[in-house]
Amino acid sequence: MNRRQYLARTGAAGVSTGLIASLSGCLGSLPGSSDEPTVAVSDRTGERALDRAAGSLNKAAQSLEELTGLENPEEVEFDPTEPRDHLETARDHLQTAETELGDDRAADIETLRSYANALDGLVSVTVTVTDETIADDIDHVNATLEESGDLERANEIIDTRYTKLGDARQRYEQVDATIADIDSDRLTELSGVKLADLEDGAAALGDAVTALETLAGAYDATLDADDGYGALESGQTHVDNGEYEAAQAAFETAEATFSTSLDRLEAGQTEAPDGLTGYFETATCQNRHLADAATAFADGAAAAADGDPAARTYQSEGEDELEAVGNCAD
Repeated sequence: MNRRQYLARTGAAGVSTGLIASLSGCLGSLPGSSDEPTVAVSDRTGERALDRAAGSLNKAAQSLEELTGLENPEEVEFDPTEPRDHLETARDHLQTAETELGDDRAADIETLRSYANALDGLVSVTVTVTDETIADDIDHVNATLEESGDLERANEIIDTRYTKLGDARQRYEQVDATIADIDSDRLTELSGVKLADLEDGAAALGDAVTALETLAGAYDATLDADDGYGALESGQTHVDNGEYEAAQAAFETAEATFSTSLDRLEAGQTEAPDGLTGYFETATCQNRHLADAATAFADGAAAAADGDPAARTYQSEGEDELEAVGNCAD
């Protein structure tokens, strides 16, 4: 992934806490007794559970670290089953540790629980980001814009995708906050994981989900039945009916929407992973031509309202811009 690791390199699967079992009892024979010295060994159940929890969490992190190519999420194959199994095992061990250990180890248990929560969130976000059907949705939207296809269906598809990505981005923000609250030194002592590595891995995933949400949001606005492409179609209907003032208002609404999407895309592309650049370039091209088409149509409607023959020229310019939209995905 260029200069980024996806998740922390964890080293060994389990990490010893370094605590040595205490010995108590007689160190020598009692006077007048031939019995061997009595040695009582403390119960290590809680300590072992804590160690095993750390090991299982590191295995879950390892499953994420082995992902490659997040710069191009659609090419990543990710099965969340293994890391989720490790997380479930880790939580069982933490429950045992909480039961067996005293309050003086509560902070250690809480640290590993936060680590588990962070990994759980990263797994969920990764599932959303690497969903192979994202590319299918984008292809459907492009085909709709190129061929003036079923706007309503395309809008439904992208709206659903936008909602999913928005939820994933919010989940990522929760993960980011969880990681920020983890005690770095304590985490390293318990698991061998450096907090900075975990932060870097999470940031790489954050870039991907934020970029995809931006892309979906721009498309959602572009296809909007009221303010986006729908307003463009509404304006044309008003023109056909000779309602030029209403047409101008609809075209201006569409232009404002496309221009806003254009600004959003241009800003989002600067932080997007390299593998998503092509999608951003296509959407940017589409919205630029759509905005220019809406401007030309609005000028044409205004000219037509005044009886200005230049209205035909503006109409022709707008149609040329709409035709250019179909070439953006080439």
